[in-house]
Amino acid sequence: MLVKLTIIPFETSKAFAGGPPAGPPFIAQFNPTDYTDALELELNSDQIPHGADGNEAKVKGFKPRQWTLKLLFEGSGATSATGLPLGIPSSSLSVVGQIELFKATVGFSGDTHRQRFLQLIWGRLFVTCALESFSVNYKLFDPAGLPIRAELDATFKEHKDPEVQALEQNLASPDISHAHLAGENEKLPNIANNIYRSPDPYIAVARANGLNTVRGLRSGTELRLPPIRAAEKGAGNAA
Repeated sequence: MLVKLTIIPFETSKAFAGGPPAGPPFIAQFNPTDYTDALELELNSDQIPHGADGNEAKVKGFKPRQWTLKLLFEGSGATSATGLPLGIPSSSLSVVGQIELFKATVGFSGDTHRQRFLQLIWGRLFVTCALESFSVNYKLFDPAGLPIRAELDATFKEHKDPEVQALEQNLASPDISHAHLAGENEKLPNIANNIYRSPDPYIAVARANGLNTVRGLRSGTELRLPPIRAAEKGAGNAA
């Protein structure tokens, strides 16, 4: 069974969790031949001291992901396709009509003219996002000058409900405790270095877990890793 790329619109980002769609989905006439999934790191470097040559770029977080894909619209009748919105056959829907359906779904048509929150669903794609930009390249025209073939390039930016995003940030925050399950032959300084980017807080980690020694750490031992400020303070006291 051929599954088509589907875009489902929502009026609010909270509706992703189970609210009703804002309208009928847009179902691509043809699936993309490829798409781009882009992820960019957000770096935060410490201020460079006077006279220093440089400093270490640290990862502050991740910028919202972006997905770019190309959609083909065909209205010449030379090809056949199924699965258009509301069961409309491809041969009865003009290229302009298909593009207007796309614009209505994403929120750039009629009286809407505002961002809609979207779900992209196709294969491994199951993402929540909003349209960032799109452009249409008209490729073929009938004798009256009306387009009968077009390519639409669209870029979507990841969007999450602020409450969900805040929860994820809290879970990854260096200011809360984390749990770690020790692996085979894993050493406490190495664990500390992976979490705190320095092996120095390993004594604070040992103290927080009631360990009498930093040697002989058993595989499967569940460790509590204190917030980075507490770990740094513990390491300083030990020094």
